[in-house]
Amino acid sequence: MMRQLLTLLLLLATLAGLSQQVSVHQEESGFYRSLGHRTNRQYDSIQEFSGRKQVPLRKRALQKRVFGYHPYWMGSSWQNYRWDLLSDLCFFSYDTDPATGNPTTTNGFETAEVVDTALAQGVRVHLCVTLFSGHSAFFGNPQAQQTLTSNLIALVIQRGIQGINIDFEAVPSSQQQALSSYLLQLSEALHTSVPGAELSIAAPAVNWNNTFDIPVIAPALDFILIMAYDYYWSGSTLAGPVAGYWPLTGSFNYAVNHSLSYYLGQGVPAEKLLTGLPYYGREWPVASNVLPASTTGSGTAVTYRNVRNNSSGHYTPQNLYWDHFSYNPYYSYFSSNWRQCFFDDVRSLGAKYDLVNLRNTGGIGIWALGYDNGYPDLWDLIEEKFTQPPQSPCLDTLYDTGGPWWNHGDREAYTETIKSAYGGPLSLHFMEFSLESGYDSLWIYDGPQSSSPLLAALSGNQLPEAMNTTGDSFTLVFSSDGATTRAGYELVWSCPTANTGELPQARILSFYNPDSHTLSIRITGHPEEKWELLSLYDIRGILVLRVPFNNQHEFDIQTPALATGVYIIRITGQYPPVTRKIMITE
Repeated sequence: MMRQLLTLLLLLATLAGLSQQVSVHQEESGFYRSLGHRTNRQYDSIQEFSGRKQVPLRKRALQKRVFGYHPYWMGSSWQNYRWDLLSDLCFFSYDTDPATGNPTTTNGFETAEVVDTALAQGVRVHLCVTLFSGHSAFFGNPQAQQTLTSNLIALVIQRGIQGINIDFEAVPSSQQQALSSYLLQLSEALHTSVPGAELSIAAPAVNWNNTFDIPVIAPALDFILIMAYDYYWSGSTLAGPVAGYWPLTGSFNYAVNHSLSYYLGQGVPAEKLLTGLPYYGREWPVASNVLPASTTGSGTAVTYRNVRNNSSGHYTPQNLYWDHFSYNPYYSYFSSNWRQCFFDDVRSLGAKYDLVNLRNTGGIGIWALGYDNGYPDLWDLIEEKFTQPPQSPCLDTLYDTGGPWWNHGDREAYTETIKSAYGGPLSLHFMEFSLESGYDSLWIYDGPQSSSPLLAALSGNQLPEAMNTTGDSFTLVFSSDGATTRAGYELVWSCPTANTGELPQARILSFYNPDSHTLSIRITGHPEEKWELLSLYDIRGILVLRVPFNNQHEFDIQTPALATGVYIIRITGQYPPVTRKIMITE
């Protein structure tokens, strides 16, 4: 309860200024440091840890890295971790004194039982090293740097752990070269002194002012964890998703998809990238029940556990909404004033885990372990997504990083491989295509890698013709330059048996005309099904209309605005899309 009532202080940042905000790592570290030293029993009381539960251990081999931060303030919550679904545990944290390089505290790392347990379970252990202020003092003092390096190497050897994770935040751009220089020196010293040890960094979701010179430091790092969260933070002027799959608005064009594409575009090998994702949400007071809503005060962090156990009393089904723009759930309710809480659930995290598999990157990170204590569904999701080969459906839609609504980003480069679980050949149909001719491009390869035979090399605004693969997989390679962006692409792929004539038995799509100017579309099926987006295309495949379905089961189209002819209606949502042809006549 104590955790729920305390307000977390945060440095305000504005979207317009593109300022660096204080991350959740620094925010929560500062909060718990302000409480002073606490025993594990006291932390257990704060976190409402009620004791060890029966945790299944199935020892299914992970096919990706699952790197979880364990903050010291989580007390005994580690007793409920699924060790079989965790490849790496990162103890948070060694807090650096910038004047000396010595720790202001190691928060009990030297004797922490969670470290011993993780090592006994065969889980790699890393020590997270933080520096949130005093950067010029540290980077201007070679002795402090050497002391920190020596201390870290000694701790790695002493504890028998596998790595160091550097979390230096709010570093001014003037210190870019000094930051790079130190990381290169630390890498050489660590790898020389402890062969096999790993050096990684916690990298910002948005590399403001290019403070992290990624092309320079990436070769010296064993992996990079992108802190793909806090796109909307405590001081945001709008309430929005902590880790949206796509952007919430076109004016703040940042989301998980963009961040991953940015780091790939900086030349980081896919296998070196981990996508860090949140087990927490944020709640803000807002001006009204709209989306996006202007904030009227600072937001606070809320753990997944507190969302699930309805700690506020307002996280109820009737207050739950789904934002189709960012592909994220949120609560909106009125209690003295309007409030909105954005968080991640199995559905939104599952989409981001699918992206990790599509792009064949190294894996995921979690901030933070224990924030879901008592609810096994997030562990079950990891087991589903990362202990077996990815299972693609027989009909799906692929978008660029802007999704159905916004433009793709600048300086993006990514490769996605789609493999059907139901065999091939596969049919590919573009419903929308717009790239800057000669500058942005999409290559399609007939197979599971970019060395497979080329199917198409595409650019410009002309809608590509339909094409077929020879087997059960294909690969997309996308690249954009650093200037003009376009709407991108919408690509529908399907197995040979999936076509616009198919409709699952559980779903019925019906049309009727209540008057001469209106076409009503009704979809029926399971009452829990959620439908998000209605798209209308003409017979050439050109997008004519796109509107939110808003989880309704009925929608009206005003027909006088449409020319006579054949159209394709496509409704997408939580389940495979529903597609039908209609004809508009005078």
